[in-house]
Amino acid sequence: MRIAIIGANAPDSMEWHFADAFQFAGYEAKIFDIYEKFPYTVKRLKHYFQVLDKIGRTYSDSYDRKRFLSVANSINEYNPDLVICFYRDIHPAFVDAVKSKNRRVIHVNPDALTSFGYQQVIAANYDALFTKDPYILEFMKNKAKLNAYIYNEAFNQRYNPKPACTKAEMEKEMNVDVMTYGTLYPYRARMVRALVDEGINVKLYGVVPHRFFDKALEKCYTGKYIVGEEKARTIYGAKIMFNNFHFAEIESVNCRFFEANGCGAFQLCDYKSILKDLLPVDPELVSFKTIDEGAEKVRYYLAHPEERYAIAEKVYQHFLEHYTYDHLIQYILKTVETL
Repeated sequence: MRIAIIGANAPDSMEWHFADAFQFAGYEAKIFDIYEKFPYTVKRLKHYFQVLDKIGRTYSDSYDRKRFLSVANSINEYNPDLVICFYRDIHPAFVDAVKSKNRRVIHVNPDALTSFGYQQVIAANYDALFTKDPYILEFMKNKAKLNAYIYNEAFNQRYNPKPACTKAEMEKEMNVDVMTYGTLYPYRARMVRALVDEGINVKLYGVVPHRFFDKALEKCYTGKYIVGEEKARTIYGAKIMFNNFHFAEIESVNCRFFEANGCGAFQLCDYKSILKDLLPVDPELVSFKTIDEGAEKVRYYLAHPEERYAIAEKVYQHFLEHYTYDHLIQYILKTVETL
């Protein structure tokens, strides 16, 4: 089977992990990035072009259509059996241009409903839509009459391998009480600030936004953007990985939830009812409903290392058996077979 993937051709993107899993399983898979043919090699110039291109596609339907029809031509030359789309702003004309009698075109949305933009995903004639949020699934199926399916996100055990040493050994090497990673948006910073104000030692990994960064967190910021094996070691080596979900994760969790558990971390996250379906332990043990409860559980587990070791290992084994990208692509393919 030949598979075309429409999205960002960048390491650690969901598209990249899908391609890796398909290729590992013996399929032919290629990522088509709307910016891959951009001629400039200077990173800053490419960034400026992407910004201008995004503005053009946002405000000019004809330009937007032209850009994606160009990608559609490349797809048709590749002649795949299946097209999997990840961009949320793909022009609906693209879907019509690449669909054929024997070629399925589907969309996998890894983000929350705030990523829907002009609702291109809903307007396009996809054969199937995959969402991680039961709330969005209910709307798509029962209100918009779309052919929608639920899915769970995943982790890549080849790209983020769990270290071979014990968690206790890695914690001693890292010497980090609490960590979190990702862009330090205001919602994340506010909650981390609450932990810091309680006297909890937190380390921050990721990107500082150019606006609205809480200067009180500068002492926590490591200046590191972690990927691959380094990410796995850092997450595994922290005593607690603190994961606060975006407020638009209505009934879903984020990719970080799967990554952290797949690296063997001990993770504390926001409570969601879906946790009872995802975890092999009582969700109340590893989640919080208020930030005050979160701080209380951080202090508890810092004082009880054996409990967090046992929980982390049980969760890791469960996720290794159920939530790798290898499992996810097989679920996607089996679903597509039924269309």
